[in-house]
Amino acid sequence: MKQQQKLTPQQLLLMRLLQLPVTSLEQRLKEEVEKNPMLEIERDEETDNDNYSQSDNQDTAEHDETQDDFNGIDLDDYFDDDDYSYRERIERDRNNEEKQIDFGEGTSFTESLLRQLGLRTLSERDRTIGIEIIGSIDGSGYLGRDIQLIANDMSFRSGIIVDDDDIERVLKIIQTFDPAGVGARTLQECLSLQLHRIDNPDSTTKIATTIVDNYFSQLGNRHYASLTSALKISNDELNKAIATIRRLNPKPGWGREEENKGAHYIIPDFIVSHEGDSLSFSLSRRNSPTLHLNSDYSDMLQELSTRKNLNKEDLQTVQFIKSNTESAQWLIDAVTTRQNTLATTMEAILKYQQAFFLSGDKNDLRPMRLKDIAAMTGFDESTISRVVNEKYVQTSFGTFLLKELFSKAVVTEQGDLLATEHIKQALRKVIDNEDKSNPLTDEELTAKLKSLGFNLSRRTVSKYRESMDIPVGRLRKEI
Repeated sequence: MKQQQKLTPQQLLLMRLLQLPVTSLEQRLKEEVEKNPMLEIERDEETDNDNYSQSDNQDTAEHDETQDDFNGIDLDDYFDDDDYSYRERIERDRNNEEKQIDFGEGTSFTESLLRQLGLRTLSERDRTIGIEIIGSIDGSGYLGRDIQLIANDMSFRSGIIVDDDDIERVLKIIQTFDPAGVGARTLQECLSLQLHRIDNPDSTTKIATTIVDNYFSQLGNRHYASLTSALKISNDELNKAIATIRRLNPKPGWGREEENKGAHYIIPDFIVSHEGDSLSFSLSRRNSPTLHLNSDYSDMLQELSTRKNLNKEDLQTVQFIKSNTESAQWLIDAVTTRQNTLATTMEAILKYQQAFFLSGDKNDLRPMRLKDIAAMTGFDESTISRVVNEKYVQTSFGTFLLKELFSKAVVTEQGDLLATEHIKQALRKVIDNEDKSNPLTDEELTAKLKSLGFNLSRRTVSKYRESMDIPVGRLRKEI
């Protein structure tokens, strides 16, 4: 015999609902209503404006008793936690500027290429090859498959015997389509196609074309001295040529993955506002409408319970209604507890980061860990982790992920605690002010930060630099 601590089905349901953002919660509730006839959703036009508000200086209402049972329990033993780090990294990457090619309304990227193929005078065989090539162009506009594989597929699947030269010949035709650079197999080929498409190129464009065609590796490695020496040009001419190359589109087909899809909007889970030094927040209820039990089934159950000598069919009806009523009540209670848990957690975060929410300045961010908020709320750290996961907060200075407010503390030489965001800002400032003709190495960055009071290892500095999408010193070199 051994003693084990297990979560009840109600607690597991609450934990799963707790980690859902407001958009996913709406879908989950719709699915539950469709499966359970005892559940009904109450919606009206005022739902969007009917927010659960909680001032930062008010006490939170008492929580459901089941919530207290989560303390000290490792929820990972019960169900797996998805890794959202990659998704959040994409959402935070503001340097990744998507360049989307606009086509006529209702025309996709693939349809545009096929339409251009139809305007060319080609044999039926070449047209079939062209359709196969266009189908192999990926979302960035590149040919994602080797031409030999395309030839093999056509031979086995379509019975059309083609060789690499046939594929290469038709590919050259497709590479003349719009947008410029489409159908390239490498970045070098993509840039070269765009440069060769320019009519009446000037001297700068000719130098840029020569660099891309013949000295691409030196350009990628920032070997500017060897470029000026090999091309016999000045630094000013090289600078202009590089500027021309940077204006080219490295992903001519960007946006194909999202074709025929509407715009995506972020629906914040929390809305923070302030008047003077007083902070308050509202918990969005747009996608968590009021749930209640179906009155028709409740009346039916009450009517059956008054009968005597129920037959087999009536007994099955009673059992069906009772079973679904219990499941519906679990969900209603879980949604209510979820709202209380979110409100309590946000209130604690608002108090902890009051200076930041009042100013909007990241320098006012305090080091904050999950255990700090767990101590303030009485919840377990795993509960706090699920509350902040994929939740957005809207403020007067922007909308951002709640998880971005959490950071580890770093002790300075003076003994002060600083959030890692302060170190990143200091690191960015040092890099912005460096000599771009001789950028600092990670060792030199470490020494600079140490002189500012940040006693960090080189590995830590490298980690922060990479998290900010800043390349190594060699790749930051400019003329």
